[in-house]
Amino acid sequence: MSRNLVAEAGLKGSGVSLQQLRLFVTLAEHRSFTQAGNALGVTQSAASRSIRELEELLDLRLFDRTTRHVALTDTGRALLPRIALLVDELEVALRFGQEVSTAESGAVSIACSASVVASVVPALLASCRSSYPNLTIKLHDAPQDRVLDMLRSGDADLAILIEPQESRDLSTETLFSDTFCAIVPARHPLASNATVRWRELSGADLFLLDDTAGSADMIADALGQQGVSNVRVQRLTQAASIVQMVATGLGIGIQPMHAWPAPAHALVQAVRLSPPVSRNIVLAKHGERTLESQARRIWTHVISSYREEHKLLQTADA
Repeated sequence: MSRNLVAEAGLKGSGVSLQQLRLFVTLAEHRSFTQAGNALGVTQSAASRSIRELEELLDLRLFDRTTRHVALTDTGRALLPRIALLVDELEVALRFGQEVSTAESGAVSIACSASVVASVVPALLASCRSSYPNLTIKLHDAPQDRVLDMLRSGDADLAILIEPQESRDLSTETLFSDTFCAIVPARHPLASNATVRWRELSGADLFLLDDTAGSADMIADALGQQGVSNVRVQRLTQAASIVQMVATGLGIGIQPMHAWPAPAHALVQAVRLSPPVSRNIVLAKHGERTLESQARRIWTHVISSYREEHKLLQTADA
């Protein structure tokens, strides 16, 4: 279409701009240089000069002008529908190009609490890569307190972490609830149970996950509230270490379900604790910092995908 227009108009060169074509269409509508200039954010004199330059480039007179009147010439009237359509197509194409460039290129930095990396992040990265193949996700695996520092300092755009107690400066969306489970040897009498009551842990050697997200404190509170007695507690920093301790018969582990290593260890079994004690896994951003367009898209994508993926889990834990 543009080649036909160029040939029909007798275009001398490639100096015609989209702004000049916009102004031509706008001036044809308003029939006033002042009004057309105001509509496009330029002065009356700049609008007049731009139309004059367009006519010189096309070697055509597009408007008849008097001190009080602006009207299309026969040539201008003939070209108006084609130029208007061309301007619309160019603007649509440019908007599409900007959206594609913004949505599918660049990088987003996500900090993730170490205790949820193994179970949460692989699905996240796969989903983001499928939806935005040209966008780079920079993942930072760190303890919870370090994740919060990165988010607050701007070193991370987003964070996936256990819901922090102090979050007034953050904006968070709950992805799903994570309940605690008992990790028992595969041949332990409790391994075949659908759930284990907290009181059934009385007298056991317990291994807890000592992270910076407060999991150990939540477990300690639950043990006290449920009347669990005569236990010997040890805190370890790695979920895999708890599994190894249990696998060798040294005790029972307690940890969040989503800290459970995958694939599951053949010598141990995870059993949900009853009544359930849960913590929220959230997607977080700085509450006073505006996300770049790429990060906004990932924010929306993660929330929608995880809400759908964990719908059954949320229902079961309710």
